[in-house]
Amino acid sequence: MDTIRAEGIEIVDAEGQVRIRIGVDETASATIELADSSGVVRSKVRVAEDGAAAVELRGSAGQMRTMLGVGAKDDQAASIEFLDGAGASRVSVGSWADGSASIAISDASGGRRLVAGTSPDGDASIDMLDADGAHRLSLGQPTAAPTGLMLWDPNGKLRALIAHGPEPDRSASVEFWDPDGAYRAGFGHWPNGATGIELLDPRGTLRARVGERPDGATSVELSDRKGSFRAGLGQWPNGSAGVEMWDSNQTNRARLGVWEDGTSGLEISDPNGANRTRLGQRPDDSTTLDFW
Repeated sequence: MDTIRAEGIEIVDAEGQVRIRIGVDETASATIELADSSGVVRSKVRVAEDGAAAVELRGSAGQMRTMLGVGAKDDQAASIEFLDGAGASRVSVGSWADGSASIAISDASGGRRLVAGTSPDGDASIDMLDADGAHRLSLGQPTAAPTGLMLWDPNGKLRALIAHGPEPDRSASVEFWDPDGAYRAGFGHWPNGATGIELLDPRGTLRARVGERPDGATSVELSDRKGSFRAGLGQWPNGSAGVEMWDSNQTNRARLGVWEDGTSGLEISDPNGANRTRLGQRPDDSTTLDFW
């Protein structure tokens, strides 16, 4: 078989217009260019000197619209990119050299607005950004962090989270932060079996909790600015129910309720916790008023 050797080959149509060019360009890349009847290159296949390869599809004015490429080595990136008529990259899909894979969608100005992918360590996520490039929403399934939905404000502060796991540190919960980044409220089921709502002040001090404890008791608990428990309303597994109040020294000072044996009443204690007054009704229907 005879061999034809040339630096370039051009194939023309019946009108003499070059439609195909085959050659090696100034970068030592082997190329094949396909042009339309007007001579505008609409497709180009290129293999670089180092082995990287790409296929380009172009618009009616020769502008890039789609590019498919692979790196020179098997452990390098492989991707496809779509551009709009103005030249802005709008969609990119790829497998990258670090082991990650993603699809990115951009707006008309080229700003990324949505990225979905997997990280080298196996995490999977969908991230959404606003027009200013601020991260606003993330749906993720990480290997060592909560699986769930996270929301950020325009200043980059995490504001809300709905998540599950990882056990045993977290069960399932909805959590909220204020604009300064302080955790303020949570509602969930906790690893110890409890369920409830927690409210915190800007310093992160727990101020109120409503829920069911692991032992089946249900309660409303209030704390002061120091985090000291001050008042509670509850119904306990033994059948008792009541309201209790503590002072700033953590001494129980007053109780109003129904006790396990059926007694109901009001008890008041002194600063040392000793009972001083009791008004109540016993299970035998007798009533009592006692002072110490």
